[in-house]
Amino acid sequence: CRYICDDPGVDLYTLNDASLETDQMTALDTRKPYTELPAAFRYRDDANFKACDVKRYYRRVTELRARTVTPANMRNAIIPLPTAKPDLGTVAAVPGIDAEAPGAAQHLSIEAGERPVRLVGPAFFPAE
Repeated sequence: CRYICDDPGVDLYTLNDASLETDQMTALDTRKPYTELPAAFRYRDDANFKACDVKRYYRRVTELRARTVTPANMRNAIIPLPTAKPDLGTVAAVPGIDAEAPGAAQHLSIEAGERPVRLVGPAFFPAE
C-alpha cells in the first residue's frame, strides 16, 4: 500500500472484518482507531484529496510477475543466440571482365568447332 501512495508518511488503516464501517478501522503501525486521526474522513469532503495510485500498483505487480515466469524444465529450452553481422566495409568488390586480363585472349581464340565439348546421348536430328 505504501508503494502506491505518493506520500511517504502515509498512515495505513485496516478493518478486521469486511462488514465493519470505516469508522472502526485501526492503524497498522500503532493500532490506534481511525477516528483519532486529525484528518479522519477528510476524503469525503475535500475536493483536492489525493488518492493513492492503484493503477501504478497493478502495473508494478504485472511487471514483477512477468520477470518471475520461467519454464519448469530448462533442459529442453531452445535459446537462440545472436549472430554477428558481416562488416560490409571489408567485403571485396566483384571483379569485372577485362579483355586485357591474362587468359582472356586464349578463351576468345578457340574456334567454335574446336571446343572441347562432351556430347552425351543419342543424336536428336534425323539423317538427311
